[in-house]
Amino acid sequence: MKLSFDKKYFKNYVRESHYIHEPAPVTYQTFIIGNEKYFQIDCYKKNIDLEKNGTLEQSDQKLQFDKETAKIFINLLKKELDIL
Repeated sequence: MKLSFDKKYFKNYVRESHYIHEPAPVTYQTFIIGNEKYFQIDCYKKNIDLEKNGTLEQSDQKLQFDKETAKIFINLLKKELDIL
């Protein structure tokens, strides 16, 4: 399975301005393909009813992590947010 980003392009990108997004619905799931387990985060529009008609709406953004990619993100979050 191809991950949702290419690690060779994953780097710090400095912008001039920043703002905090309003909270929006987010779900996660895990699944196995072959012998590999994945963790997926699904992000939705902030005003969406996730359980409309008893089913989840299509997400607007997906982030998928295998074990290697999760380790990269965990280490980055620890470093950037000064988490021990």
